[in-house]
Amino acid sequence: MRRSMKLLMTISTILVITSCSNESPVTMPDVVGKTLDVAISDVERAGISDEVDVLGGGMFGIVDESNWIVCSQEPATGDELSDPPRVTVERECVSGEASASAVPTATAKPTSDAEVAAPTPDETDTSSYLYQGPTYEVVSVDSDQTPAQLDQYWVFTDALDYSTDAYKDQIKLLIADVARTSGTNEILVEIVTDREIAEAESPSKTLDFIEENGEDYFLNVIPQKETTGWVASYTGGFDRDSGEASSSPEAFEVIWFIAADAEFETWMPVQEG
Repeated sequence: MRRSMKLLMTISTILVITSCSNESPVTMPDVVGKTLDVAISDVERAGISDEVDVLGGGMFGIVDESNWIVCSQEPATGDELSDPPRVTVERECVSGEASASAVPTATAKPTSDAEVAAPTPDETDTSSYLYQGPTYEVVSVDSDQTPAQLDQYWVFTDALDYSTDAYKDQIKLLIADVARTSGTNEILVEIVTDREIAEAESPSKTLDFIEENGEDYFLNVIPQKETTGWVASYTGGFDRDSGEASSSPEAFEVIWFIAADAEFETWMPVQEG
């Protein structure tokens, strides 16, 4: 009886080993040049259960995966995975930026120089963009604000010279840069020169701020700070009169708060492309 049981166990072990040895290794698909959302989907379809480690994303992080391009990957296409896959993303991949580990070993070459087409105007490198506004930091981003469900950016920057309207051009450069990074001008941007204002007023941070500083500080000190430290508020894509999302030019405006009652200006950042 024991010999029979031992024989059955031996056969079962052989079958298990044989079954495991027939499983195909999980290999990395080619995701370089694809948008991040598509790349993650390709990785999942390849049977990779590990979460993709994403490097990059700029100052604000990745809000919309479809706005970011995979410029390099680890491991290389076709390599077997031993660690979670990693990709590096940028808004646009500079020519030659993809790492060697992400490039297939065989690359087709044109048969003649004549087959190499000159880039069209639409293919020119747009990486020459240079932000020239004041330095700033995004303290918080709150999603789905207002009935238009817009993302709201709370931005901290140094105080400017408010004696003339020249500071408004600087603030507009800041707002335009936030819009450029987020990929849309339909957002909310609050610009403050006191970090505590952003921490107190941001919906995702208010409760923590009150718990740390006290309700009295929130109700009495913060409003005083806001009289000189809340510079401007940009609304893009929301009609205040109707309370609804709108693409009308009147639904894009900046409210200027410094040294006067609120001053409204219809304005929107110009979107490239």
